[in-house]
Amino acid sequence: MRASVQDAMTTEVVAEDLTARDLMTHPAVTVSPEDPVEVAARLMYTLQVKRLPVIDPAGRLAGIISRADVLAVFDRSDEEIRKEVADDVICQEFGAAPRQFAVTVQAGVVTLEGKAETAALGHVIVRKVRHVQGVVAVRDRLTYPGAGASIAGPGF
Repeated sequence: MRASVQDAMTTEVVAEDLTARDLMTHPAVTVSPEDPVEVAARLMYTLQVKRLPVIDPAGRLAGIISRADVLAVFDRSDEEIRKEVADDVICQEFGAAPRQFAVTVQAGVVTLEGKAETAALGHVIVRKVRHVQGVVAVRDRLTYPGAGASIAGPGF
């Protein structure tokens, strides 16, 4: 019994001698405020961490993103995402006719099909769709004047 008391005292002394530097990950794994949520989610999964510091361009701490934050973004049904993309982004924001583009969503991955009036307009629409809450990635299957389809988003 005496040995366990001694072991506990030794553990207590060692814990008191530790600093944050002794326990931290080095170099620090961070994300920037402009990084897509998917980047943070992949880092958290790969490194098995629950939180990541968000660092601004000047290298200052801008905030912390947690697993709960990341999961909340994906807590939307595919139908909710499809409706927002079709109604709010394509129709209202860009004034496109509802039938001009087909929008499908599966597991948060948005597929856009149809013909964009210009390549610039199509690329802007794709960028806007990537920022809709719950969108994991965008498959750009749009046709452009004088160009074939391209793909936007990590992993596609």
